[in-house]
Amino acid sequence: MSELLEIKNLCIGFPHKSGEFTAVRDVSLTIRKNETVAVVGESGSGKSLTSLSVLGLLPENSAVKSGSVLYNGRDVLSFSKKDWQQYRGREVSMIFQDAMALLNPGMKVGRQIAEGLHYHKLMDRSEQRVAVLELLRLVGFADPEHAYHQYPHQLSGGMKQRVMIALAVSCKPKLIIADEPTTALDVTVQKQVLDLLSSYKEETGTSVLLITHDLGVVAEYADRVNVMYRGQIVESSDVYTLFDSPLHPYTKALMASIPAIGSTPERLKSIHDYMVESGGHNGMQFAPATYGASPADEPPSRLVEVEPGHFVRFFREGAVV
Repeated sequence: MSELLEIKNLCIGFPHKSGEFTAVRDVSLTIRKNETVAVVGESGSGKSLTSLSVLGLLPENSAVKSGSVLYNGRDVLSFSKKDWQQYRGREVSMIFQDAMALLNPGMKVGRQIAEGLHYHKLMDRSEQRVAVLELLRLVGFADPEHAYHQYPHQLSGGMKQRVMIALAVSCKPKLIIADEPTTALDVTVQKQVLDLLSSYKEETGTSVLLITHDLGVVAEYADRVNVMYRGQIVESSDVYTLFDSPLHPYTKALMASIPAIGSTPERLKSIHDYMVESGGHNGMQFAPATYGASPADEPPSRLVEVEPGHFVRFFREGAVV
């Protein structure tokens, strides 16, 4: 199965008073056609920054220090302005987590969705209205004609997120980046939105890069998972392997922090309960006090394939001491 997107050894830095802060360090991941790949981790781990690099939307004060982002074999980091214009929306689109901040409050919903169709010249103006109404129906609006003429402030949070999905899929991209697509939605609406995205993927063969901190969402919708911590991928595997036999202490910590149905612990475990990994794996050891050390104090590290398709980042190889 060929790779649609391949991120190789990506490093992204920001200027800092003491030099430069590296927010994304040596990140590599792939997405194949018709596949959902999740990137999971706590806030500040570098998930969204990694995804923004795919669309060339990194903050102005950031810089790609090294690495590449290959889309169908082309490095998007070398794109010209014209290349970006043709690529965004048409090849890759993004569902952002804050729909209210992204939708134009002074423009009706129908016109906003039609903009991409018009910009990429995918159809005549006479056909755009019909296409937009069909998109609104596709994302679950019972009365597409009414929604077409509404402004964003007239819609609920779930409806606004549906409009964001309609915008993202309007030009039939080959890859959709969903960055926390269910933030601030209640559980019922979350499932409706994710089911909608999943069914669209199956119908069209589109690939999805799912950015989230919700392991429940990952378990239900992802094919493969990349766990990020402090700007690095620390574990990567298919979703079944990760949930059945997690190896990295950070992955274990994320899973242990979720309360189990029927259990009544005095307190929930936190990541700090896993600050020191006392053991190792097959003679390789995780860094002592991994979660308390500063990046500068950590020795060089790399991802090791411990079994086919299951990669874990170790900091010390050889005899466990």
